[in-house]
Amino acid sequence: MKSDGILEEIKSRLDIVEIISDYVSLKKSGQNFKGICPFHSEKTPSLVVSPHKQIFHCFGCGAGGDIAGFLMKYENLSFPESLRILAKKAGVALKDYSFKDSAEKDKIKSMQGYALGFFRENLGRAKHARQYLLERGVGEESVEGFSLGYAPKGWHGLYEMLKAKGCEDGLILQSGLVSAGAKGAYDNFRDRIMFPIFDTRGEAIAFGGRVMDDSMPKYLNSPDTMLFKKGDNLYALNAAGVEIRKKGYAIVVEGYLDAIMCHQAGFKNAVAPLGTALTGGHLKKLLRYASTVILVFDGDAAGVSAAKRSLPLIMEQGMRAKVLLLPEGKDPDSLIREKDGAAAFGRLMSAAGTPIDFLLGTSKTGKTETVREALGMISAVNDRILKEELISELSDRSRIREITLREELKKLSKGPLSAPGAARRTATYSEETLLLSAIIAFPEKAGRIADAVSPEDMKSQLLRKALAGAVSGGWEVNSLINEADEEGKALIRRLSLEPGFDPAEIDVVIEDCIGKVRRRDIDRKVKTAEASGDLALLRGLIDERKRLIGGI
Repeated sequence: MKSDGILEEIKSRLDIVEIISDYVSLKKSGQNFKGICPFHSEKTPSLVVSPHKQIFHCFGCGAGGDIAGFLMKYENLSFPESLRILAKKAGVALKDYSFKDSAEKDKIKSMQGYALGFFRENLGRAKHARQYLLERGVGEESVEGFSLGYAPKGWHGLYEMLKAKGCEDGLILQSGLVSAGAKGAYDNFRDRIMFPIFDTRGEAIAFGGRVMDDSMPKYLNSPDTMLFKKGDNLYALNAAGVEIRKKGYAIVVEGYLDAIMCHQAGFKNAVAPLGTALTGGHLKKLLRYASTVILVFDGDAAGVSAAKRSLPLIMEQGMRAKVLLLPEGKDPDSLIREKDGAAAFGRLMSAAGTPIDFLLGTSKTGKTETVREALGMISAVNDRILKEELISELSDRSRIREITLREELKKLSKGPLSAPGAARRTATYSEETLLLSAIIAFPEKAGRIADAVSPEDMKSQLLRKALAGAVSGGWEVNSLINEADEEGKALIRRLSLEPGFDPAEIDVVIEDCIGKVRRRDIDRKVKTAEASGDLALLRGLIDERKRLIGGI
């Protein structure tokens, strides 16, 4: 069965508003629904979802498509993976559809599932590993909730289990669970507490392993695979997502056990990077849930340095941040395990400072250098309102006039305070775009337009195709969408949701645009006649233009 036929069947059974509402808060706006776009940073809703047309489009960043496209972009899925999830929701059987493109990915995902079961089973038999977790204060509920496990000491246990499951050597090596050496394949994780890393659907995609003694490396993480990218994935996000949305912010800690102990103490909106510094990829994931983060770092020099690296990235995403530097020598794990540690951690969280507080409070240089450092951070902010707030706060805290700070900021920035493209363009379309919009909204009008103007005289490639199709009798909106590039598809979606005219005045709009196109064509011919010195042709064109101005 062809995928387009299956997708249409799925779309006929599902409501795109209900699907997207699982990820984005939508509110009714006329015939459509609007919400904050999860694919770029914004404060004013620009994501529009049309239940009638079963499409979504962001008027800010241009992202758009149908329900399959939304799921693919939001969850970083292939088309077959997206189709499979939607088919399950819709109750559509996919037994006749081939998923060749995602076969390898599915097999590697299965291996992660086999490994998850292997590690969990081994934890049940490893007394020393269970004792270690008990001594670290990890309760049984957390062991189960985070699916913790244990990788045994042997070099081939996991590899042999995967082979017994029928897994191919080439794909086993691609899974990140096993490596190849001079003596053959061997397990990457040995004698370690295992922390599974899940995607947002709760499926294992990678692992982190921690030793139980002082040997190095203390932590070992899966390498990047076709399922997993360290710079994009966050530990415990699958468990924390709902709570992050509910509380409106995420707590970002540094390690697996930090995140687990936070959850265990009731701070269930905590997540952690996976052996890397915080990245733009991590923040884009978090933006799907909330636009504020609280960074929690150790209070030593390394913690201060890590916070300073993270803040500009957060600002670039248009997110708000607070910084909590713990007492030196403490991390969330050790602090929470102390007597009344959860309450103490909560008090410290409540006292987390703004980025300006943090920079001014931790500076080891003079006031001038510190203020310039703060301005450097502010220059990365794309959100104009947030930028204004930070400038005002910096002025208050530093006792330096705002006008002086703005002058210095201009030297750091290539342009004005507002970010490039921050101002929303109004829906004012050219005559050709309006004609295309008219055809999309009223396909039956295509013939009338094609009779009045010549397709080859149109600058818009999409309009040329639409008019040529109308002339040949083969005009269909869907065929135009299928042939369009990504920019063209985005324009068609935008016009479908924001046509740029009152539908009740469609005929007036069409006639007006046809007149403008004709006058534009005559003006072009006039220039050619003037250049060639053909006075007879020139007089005829000028007379024709006068008639057009008087009405068609």
